[in-house]
Amino acid sequence: MYTRLMMNYEDAPIEDRNRHEVKDLSIEEVQEKLEALKKKLDDGSFSWICLDKSNVTYGECSDGVKRLTVKDINKRSKPRAEKREKIRSMVDLILGFFQANKRERHRGVFYVGNNTASSLFTQDEEYAILNDICCTIGCSSSSLYYIDASDVRGVVGGLLSWVQNGYETDCRSRDDGVAIPSMHSDISLKNCGAKFVLVVENKASFYNLMQDRFYRDYPCIIITGMGKPGVATRRFLKLLSDNFRLPVYGLFDCDPASIKMFSIYTVGSYEEAFDSVNLTCPYMTWLGVWPSDLCALDIPCDDMSPKEIRDMDNLLKEDFVKDNPRLVEELELMKATEKKGNLEALKEFGPTCLSKCYLPYKLNYLLTAVRRDKCTN
Repeated sequence: MYTRLMMNYEDAPIEDRNRHEVKDLSIEEVQEKLEALKKKLDDGSFSWICLDKSNVTYGECSDGVKRLTVKDINKRSKPRAEKREKIRSMVDLILGFFQANKRERHRGVFYVGNNTASSLFTQDEEYAILNDICCTIGCSSSSLYYIDASDVRGVVGGLLSWVQNGYETDCRSRDDGVAIPSMHSDISLKNCGAKFVLVVENKASFYNLMQDRFYRDYPCIIITGMGKPGVATRRFLKLLSDNFRLPVYGLFDCDPASIKMFSIYTVGSYEEAFDSVNLTCPYMTWLGVWPSDLCALDIPCDDMSPKEIRDMDNLLKEDFVKDNPRLVEELELMKATEKKGNLEALKEFGPTCLSKCYLPYKLNYLLTAVRRDKCTN
């Protein structure tokens, strides 16, 4: 059944476990909790919730929807003295931004002043420490007013406008889309007639759809994270979904890396499992490109590499995949054929194939399948 390609599943009782979820906090609340954390760091026995992959599970969250989430708040790790000093330095930097009334992007933390931060942390360390701090004090990533460096690449277009800080932005004003707004101040969103939200994996396909004015023929909002989506892109998509209650469709290449990208939007990432409720859109439907599309539509494709075949095997072992019979069916077909394809390959059929042929075909198939399911049920 087509609708089973959504990353959301049948109701089930909430698991009896120590679930840990964070929430948005005010600047004052964050400051208070950071000051308290600094004091705890003086204690050599200080420990915080373990965020490695072994302590992340796929299960129900507080809203009854399955995502990646922290498994056990009692599984702890003790940072060594050197690590505690790095944590203290990061806390001091964040408090300094708050006290100076600065709201820095993530790279603003890393490249602050005379490379003060970069002399203390590698970039990977910085991401990990910031995530650990968020998890420990119970605040969302956005509450620390940092943004993953990749977030600045996210753009949105189509039938959407917003007012923020007294200024109005209309996404229809630019053919190349508008940068996703900062979530650090109040924003008032307006749906300008969209019937659905379309998430597009890559920049090239996003630009093609915008230049072809796809949103005029099929009223929608189009958004892309320009590849692997960062915090700001996922947070903004969540805001759109919560505010407008529109169907959300995902358009991705047909390969293991893109399926993984789809899962980051829908069930979250292992690194940010503590914030999955705020950063996921679990009702997104995978619109394509399906492995079965490669065969049915004769889309040009390539052989998967040995690494991609191993990645496919690993995907098929994931619980969020096993929970979706149709997704399993499509991925097993990809594994059996060992073929992959991408959205750019559709240009073989003409420059407007994506907007004029492929997407209309997929949307019509979707609506037909939904009507059929309703009649059957």
